Amino acid sequence: MPRFPLLLLLTAPLLGCAAGPSLQRTEAPSAATSTTGIASRAELDAVTIPALPDWVDKYAGPNEEERRFFNISRLMERFQLARAQAVELQNHYRDLIRSTPAPAPVDAFNTALERVRRGEFESRLQPEKLVQARFIVVFDLDETLLSQYYPAKVGEACHDVAVPKKEGGVRYVKLVPGWQQAFARIQELGGAVVLFSANVDTLTLENVAQWKLDGVPLTEHPGIAGLLTNSHLVLQEKSEGVSDPRKGNPVREPSKDLRVFDESLRRVIIVDDNPTRLFQLRNARIFKKFEAEAFCTTTDPALRRAFEQALPTVVREIEDSVRDMDARGVTFAEAYLPYTSLGQVTVQFLIDSGGLDRAKAIEYVRRNPQAVDPRY
Repeated sequence: MPRFPLLLLLTAPLLGCAAGPSLQRTEAPSAATSTTGIASRAELDAVTIPALPDWVDKYAGPNEEERRFFNISRLMERFQLARAQAVELQNHYRDLIRSTPAPAPVDAFNTALERVRRGEFESRLQPEKLVQARFIVVFDLDETLLSQYYPAKVGEACHDVAVPKKEGGVRYVKLVPGWQQAFARIQELGGAVVLFSANVDTLTLENVAQWKLDGVPLTEHPGIAGLLTNSHLVLQEKSEGVSDPRKGNPVREPSKDLRVFDESLRRVIIVDDNPTRLFQLRNARIFKKFEAEAFCTTTDPALRRAFEQALPTVVREIEDSVRDMDARGVTFAEAYLPYTSLGQVTVQFLIDSGGLDRAKAIEYVRRNPQAVDPRY
């Protein structure tokens, strides 16, 4: 696994670390407890979010350890980790538990902690690039940048990538039109590109290894500042980051936490077709699902053009937001706010009920960001 210097991340503010104890389990170990590892199953459970019941977890499987989600704020506080390290620790833990033979859970945790302290990031996260970037665009993969679940008879005639399958044959993958131009333009503007899939490691890495930019697989391309997968998704207890749990924000569906890339959330957005995997919706651009079968087989020119222009439209929004960011000296997330999931609700409200045209509604939201609801 590649190693990256983590000095900049380690010196970043650890917002939300002063999390109160969960009422659903025992108190976290005291400050006197070692920060170099754990010694018992009780200590492991003390930094774990209690498991969801099977009936509400559609991904529940027979291995309880594979379903373990850590209290990220508690990991950060106890072991003095940056958020990116704490989330990577969870990923390494899952990898170890799935290995054969699997280590004991306590040993798996300590090994995972050692890995992140050494700077081993399976996500290939590039902390320096993220810190230096003017803004960060995180892209979902399935049904946003690519489509892989469509009939082989369609895929044979309409695909961009053919991925060899271990059991034989190939898996066809269609890439959303305009992806290469989008990556290039974001970087020209001083931004960083990150990929974040909710899909499992093996399938995601197989696809991305065959997907090339400038002849280089995206798994190795220096222009990709990180590649995260299913085990980097998080849950969050309502006690995390707040003094009053009644005002907390519990995250009950395994979700993508943009604070991994920018703790302040001032420079980062995500482009994703699935809002149920997100909880920072003032930073989320919801994208119409890109479905290869519909795109490849349609005879409707309006629908095909819409698919072709979907990602270029996002790029134009980014360009417009960078201009506003520079003109007003505001953060990228504030400039992009009108195009986000919550921002678009307010923009449409101003158009429908306030009598403004779209351009004026966008300008209003930028000048009055407090008009956008903080959450749904």
